[in-house]
Amino acid sequence: MPLKKYNTKRDFSQTAEPRGIKKTGGRKLHFVVQRHDATRLHYDFRLEMAGVLKSWAVPKGPSLNPADKRLAVMVEDHPYAYRKFEGTIPKGNYGAGNVEIWDEGTYTALEQQPGKNDEAVLLQELKNGSLKFVLHGKKLNGEFALVRMKNATEDNAWLLIKHKDAFAVNGAYDAERSPRKQAARTVKASSNIPAPKKQPAPQGPLVKKKATPLPVSTEKKHRHYIKPMLATIADKPFTDKDWVFEIKWDGYRAIAETGKKLRLYSRNGLNFANRYGVLAQALAQQQHEMILDGEIVAYNKEGMPDFQTLQHFEEAPDMPLTYQVFDLLHLNGHSTEALPLLQRKELLKEALNENAVIKYCDHVVKDGEKFFRAIQKKNLEGMIAKSATSVYAEGIRTTSWLKIKHHHTEEVVIAGYTAPRGSRKKFGALILGRYDEGKLVYAGHTGTGFDERSLTELYEKMQPLVTERSPFAHTPQTNMPAVWLRPSLVCNIKFSQLTKDHIFRQPVFQGLREDKAATEIVIPKNEVVMADKKTAQPGSPAQNEYNIKEGRKTIKLTNQHKIYWPEDGFTKGDLIAYYNVTAPVILPYLKDRPESLNRYPNGITGESFYQKDAGDAVPEWIKTIQIYSESTKKEIDYIICNDRAALLYLANLGCIELNPWNSTAKKPDTPTYMIIDIDPSKDNTFDQVIDAALATKQILDDCGAPAFCKTSGATGLHIYVPLGNKYTYEQVKDFAHLVALHVTELLPDSTTLERNLKKRGTQKIYIDHLQNRRGQTVASAYSVRPRPGATVSAPLHWKEVKPGLMPQQFTLQTMQHRLAKTGDLFAPVLGKGIDMLKCLKKISG
Repeated sequence: MPLKKYNTKRDFSQTAEPRGIKKTGGRKLHFVVQRHDATRLHYDFRLEMAGVLKSWAVPKGPSLNPADKRLAVMVEDHPYAYRKFEGTIPKGNYGAGNVEIWDEGTYTALEQQPGKNDEAVLLQELKNGSLKFVLHGKKLNGEFALVRMKNATEDNAWLLIKHKDAFAVNGAYDAERSPRKQAARTVKASSNIPAPKKQPAPQGPLVKKKATPLPVSTEKKHRHYIKPMLATIADKPFTDKDWVFEIKWDGYRAIAETGKKLRLYSRNGLNFANRYGVLAQALAQQQHEMILDGEIVAYNKEGMPDFQTLQHFEEAPDMPLTYQVFDLLHLNGHSTEALPLLQRKELLKEALNENAVIKYCDHVVKDGEKFFRAIQKKNLEGMIAKSATSVYAEGIRTTSWLKIKHHHTEEVVIAGYTAPRGSRKKFGALILGRYDEGKLVYAGHTGTGFDERSLTELYEKMQPLVTERSPFAHTPQTNMPAVWLRPSLVCNIKFSQLTKDHIFRQPVFQGLREDKAATEIVIPKNEVVMADKKTAQPGSPAQNEYNIKEGRKTIKLTNQHKIYWPEDGFTKGDLIAYYNVTAPVILPYLKDRPESLNRYPNGITGESFYQKDAGDAVPEWIKTIQIYSESTKKEIDYIICNDRAALLYLANLGCIELNPWNSTAKKPDTPTYMIIDIDPSKDNTFDQVIDAALATKQILDDCGAPAFCKTSGATGLHIYVPLGNKYTYEQVKDFAHLVALHVTELLPDSTTLERNLKKRGTQKIYIDHLQNRRGQTVASAYSVRPRPGATVSAPLHWKEVKPGLMPQQFTLQTMQHRLAKTGDLFAPVLGKGIDMLKCLKKISG
């Protein structure tokens, strides 16, 4: 029975809730939203279906802002009669607390299907995990969707989303502040907060304070402030009945004081109250005088806590923001620091007035390993383990609190930067350090993680710190000239591993940390580093040479620790790992195509050379094809990369990039696609490159030719048109020339057909149509490039081709995540070709 679970949870001799009896309504389907002030205030969203109310608990309540994706946890079915229930569920009963109707009305299916009524359509959508419907309520109107979360730890996690329509709103939407039928009410703090048994402060009832606006301190940095208690790093999760476990939030640690003068500040006393006004406003409404410890957290577009998003709060002050409160230091004039942690948290839970931005950070008891697995599935930062009996020790790093990380993140000091090269402006890479026994020691370079804005902002902040003298105890060698800085700025990085010398591998810049002083950034005594080579397992990142098998083929991988990208820390092993993972998506663009090898055996700063002929050392299982070369007047054995084994073999040779022909070995004279290469000169901006690409798309759209865009992985963009191997190279080159000519007519001031760099100058973009010749190659889609940052030639949605796009954001480190979200955007390039004759008629007309 659908309502069996509902009935077993309730004692109907004590609660006035209706018994679980299945009953249908009228012709129209009804919905109700009930405000449920239980242990945690939430909203119950219920839709009539199949004689019951399908129900979801929505912690933040529904929103009319399409940007809000509200978590909705599906609960047991409720009886149809429950849609009229209001009242108090007595203490000791399931769901104890006040229930009131917040909104109600009727609803219909958004998508109609022939032969099916609304209810049948909705039941099928419910089964599929994606409900789309139209609400007709007093507060909620228009199109909504309920979507089951794919990567949730439980199947009952959904998202409630408002569609963009005439009823949608912009900006923050708070269900607590929206107009409602009942009189406006405030959520009152409990008047009977129990005094703890071992309260060290004077005894007596805790006095409830009136919620009155509090004046906010305007100091930039407080002279007197509380330094928070700090956690020690631990290497793995554990289970212990005497410990509790919380989410490790990815934000700014902050102390809040809700006394006579409201203060909100960082761990080193920086005033956060003015910067995060929405938090200060919410804290001003607290009904008790408290000193709180918590974390300021911003959420990205996917609804995940994100430190980089928090960095740009001032540019987008309406972004989702919360203050996650996890500890209580003072309450109504009484210190609580000497109380055991669980007693402090119990007092905090009772005293804290939660709202849209002030949140109580809950915990789990004992099950640390299970909790950490849930954190990994949610892809959160990590967890904090705390002894349940620990007292609060201001400013002390203690083993009573432990942090266990899921993501490899760390804070580092910016000690300098290297000169830029190529298209990079301002600087090339940051030179990183940490303190060890009072001396600054080198920790690696990072040249990735920047967009144009953060690059400029950081450069401007570094200029006042420039100094002639290196701040390191032992000055590291750099591949480009270094500019040294006084060690003042601290930033967050993500990284893959730490070497035994405590050097970060593949560090990625995430943002500055104004809340930490450089002298705080020290190397922990128990820091986890890479395994020693003697203990390395076969095929592990710590092993320098090993064999792998792909079917019956054996590939020997050598020198895996060799640094290929010195400024970024990427190794030959990282390159091979990238191609191993992305093989399924890149191989279709290499299959049956002659491959021109461009080898970098010593990385991007070493000597490189081209190799067309496969030579005698190639394994027998590598496919080759002989093609006569007009330039050398001889047959050349080209390698054909048809499978993962061949791909890894080429990567092990030092082929950072992959350069296939435009045509296949079966049809060598008829290319699969046409390429327009948008090739900028020295002084062109990337926004100008984007303008040229969009102009090219306009020409191709006008003549009926579908176009697909990818970054070159360097400074330009490549635009492909599918041909289906139907036309000769000469025909394709002529058509490409005609397209390029029209582009230069659209943008005469910034584009040219002049190939010679000296003749075209430094401010003209070359619209290169000559890539459409037999034997000519460009880097394949998804190919890594021998460029700083280990950039990748990344296929794009056309909607991404707009000002602000940065090719440096697509790297061998970021592409795997992107592919998981976008899939292969370039697949149509290998599909049905255009009718060139029709296109020529349109473009010539």
